[in-house]
Amino acid sequence: MQFKKLIFLFLIHFSSVLVGQNPNDFAFVLSERAVNKVFTAVGEINGKSQYEVLGIIEGHYKWKILNPKISFKPDSSDFTCDAKVEVGPFGYKSQVLGHVKIGYDNTLNLISIKITDAVFELYTVVLGKKIHIKNIHLEDYFKDPFLFEGPKSFATDMSFTMPDSTLKQIYVQPSDCVMKVVKQAIKTTCDIVVQDKPFKKEIKVTPPIQTEDKKKGTVKK
Repeated sequence: MQFKKLIFLFLIHFSSVLVGQNPNDFAFVLSERAVNKVFTAVGEINGKSQYEVLGIIEGHYKWKILNPKISFKPDSSDFTCDAKVEVGPFGYKSQVLGHVKIGYDNTLNLISIKITDAVFELYTVVLGKKIHIKNIHLEDYFKDPFLFEGPKSFATDMSFTMPDSTLKQIYVQPSDCVMKVVKQAIKTTCDIVVQDKPFKKEIKVTPPIQTEDKKKGTVKK
């Protein structure tokens, strides 16, 4: 399954005081709650097929994921869900833990959130013995990352009426933005530059501290 590009404007949080010796003018915050709302809107993720093991046992299986959630953490963001599986008359649930890769494309001004290494086992039981069928790699069902607009979207302009009744145009854009993953959010703190002429130069944004989690060793089919 591939998803269409999801463009979602940052939730803007104006901060009067920010922690640190060099306070910024404002902060953008993309919360995990907002990301999971998008995830919920995607709908049910499921699969089904035929199986054969030992050359003599065959049948049909189906599965679906329940309670999917992406969690942001400073050291290692993750994806969790429950997999409900039915293999013939046999059924069970498995807890799935996957990793999340977070990146920022400065040119396109997009934050990407991609699920990786989310695997659960498909098996059946015959005469009290567990028999492995295959591993289901959920990351294969999330080939396209979730994409959200970055801090450059805040650039704007405004008009002021001067004492002589003329209009003066003021231009505002983020500058010196620093992105990092914190608990339950991706946070971008920025200064702003204000001038009375349109900006020509491109904004430089520091990439997130968390760019990629280490992958666990798994063997795909």
